[in-house]
Amino acid sequence: MKPAFQIAAVTFAAATCLVSCTSPAAPAGQASIQNSCINPTEIAKQTILSDEEIRFEMRNGDVFINRMSPACHGLKFEGGFSWQVRGTLVCGRQQTIEVLRAGNVCLLGDFTREPSKT
Repeated sequence: MKPAFQIAAVTFAAATCLVSCTSPAAPAGQASIQNSCINPTEIAKQTILSDEEIRFEMRNGDVFINRMSPACHGLKFEGGFSWQVRGTLVCGRQQTIEVLRAGNVCLLGDFTREPSKT
């Protein structure tokens, strides 16, 4: 790799980290994990709430809501999705899903942890 290209690549990577590491505070009562990841093997249950939201209940009791923007047309009506996970994590703003039967491909949004009910 040429030195000028290496510097540009490092600068881009650093800028990307700064953008993803500096996120706005979560709304009161919610712990935000924007641009973070969940382990799909730890998902106990997932519920499609709307064309914009999927609720993930984890085996340890944690609950995460993923909010997509724009909405994923047909997600609620079709009642499911498939995904191809590369590696061991599903990350907000990096993972796509495909709506069953409709075939629409949508990008997951940020994950927000729901406060525990205890």
